[in-house]
Amino acid sequence: MKTWLPSPKRTLMLAVVGLLISGIALGQAQNGWDNELSQKLGVTLLQQFDSSGPAVWDVEAHPTVFITTEGPGYGGLLSGVKLPGVAIFDAVTREVVASQAFDLGWSDVFEPHGLGVSPDGKWIYLPTGNGRSQGRFLIINALTLKVDKVLGLRGRPHHAESFRSADGRDLVVAYGWDQPMFVMDPLDDNRVVGGTDFNDQGMEGYLYFPDPSGEHIYAGGRWRNSAARSHLDSNVVMVINTKDWSLERYIPIEDANPVWISFSADGRYAYITGAETSTIFKYDTEAQEIVGHTRAGVEGPYGTVLNWEDTELYTVGKGESSHNRGKVLGLINTGLMEKSTRPVDQYTTNCIRGDHATLNPDPDADEIWITCNSSFEIVVFDLDLKEVTARIPMPHGGSTHSGAFVQYQMDDMGDVVGEVLSDQDGLHGSAMQIKRAIQGLAAR
Repeated sequence: MKTWLPSPKRTLMLAVVGLLISGIALGQAQNGWDNELSQKLGVTLLQQFDSSGPAVWDVEAHPTVFITTEGPGYGGLLSGVKLPGVAIFDAVTREVVASQAFDLGWSDVFEPHGLGVSPDGKWIYLPTGNGRSQGRFLIINALTLKVDKVLGLRGRPHHAESFRSADGRDLVVAYGWDQPMFVMDPLDDNRVVGGTDFNDQGMEGYLYFPDPSGEHIYAGGRWRNSAARSHLDSNVVMVINTKDWSLERYIPIEDANPVWISFSADGRYAYITGAETSTIFKYDTEAQEIVGHTRAGVEGPYGTVLNWEDTELYTVGKGESSHNRGKVLGLINTGLMEKSTRPVDQYTTNCIRGDHATLNPDPDADEIWITCNSSFEIVVFDLDLKEVTARIPMPHGGSTHSGAFVQYQMDDMGDVVGEVLSDQDGLHGSAMQIKRAIQGLAAR
């Protein structure tokens, strides 16, 4: 097992840097990176570093990897890990390729609840912070595992994911609790180039998901204590236009806690998780209406993932809005949702408080990787056998949320070229083209 750890000298350097940046007030950086939009959305560059250098892991030996978080844990189920970090696994052998923790000089570290990777595989986006008071996004060089930027936020960071906009730009969307959604361009020094604040949206957003066309971002909206909240204890899904970042419409959802959204490969249907009622809603994006719903097959569903044919939807039973100790998967037949409210089956994974499930971009593998933030492992579930086929421990026994499958190769010039194939927003790039071909859809 090959594991790369930081040197004592580098750990000390990061700790000193952390002490310096923690005292910098948001909005003070006059660096040419901040712009009017980033200031509106509460995002500022606190520190910039030189993240160049030799790769700390072998891309040619591990061409496809899964990159995820590793952290302290939360909610009374703690791992013993004290720092936020990342872990990289070979997607085929499942061995640990590299890992790194980041010491910002804080004694109270906010658990990384998700992780994103830029579409070209160059940057890792790790959310963390100082307790609940100072939100940070670390932008990390994926090959050297050095910090390139530290972003300060208005709120606490949650997730990041990649997408291609309708105008062909490869972008990254990020957001958090009390933190508006902001969009970065990795090819423009990760500057903020889009986003919406809560005033634009008319309410707070929870999780954000770009659709396959890149024309819209869907997000679970939350009225919270607003007088506008329905007497039915319902909320809405917001649809945001990525052309001008305007709110296009609300989708009423008869659930107080809309969480996850998964899209069919053709973009025709969006499957929306209602954690409060443990219901999945099927939304027709063309007709712009809910056309079916079903029980989720689990208590408090969080993440969902579609199979390669989009005929099956797997629901991760986190116990959201409930016991928050879930350890099962539910199975739904998407073709029956207009006629039946019954799920197909339920499978015990013992992945404690699993939240995200990510489809392995190799269709021959036909499996999902579930990140388990309280049993401190990744559970591999075979979609054909309908059973757990592997349990991958975290390198330091830490908590893990979310992740991305990324493929790397060397080009003719000897440079490393990467591509995100799958993350919390589903398949991307060449993997999505394979899925579309399996379904007989035209390439996009």
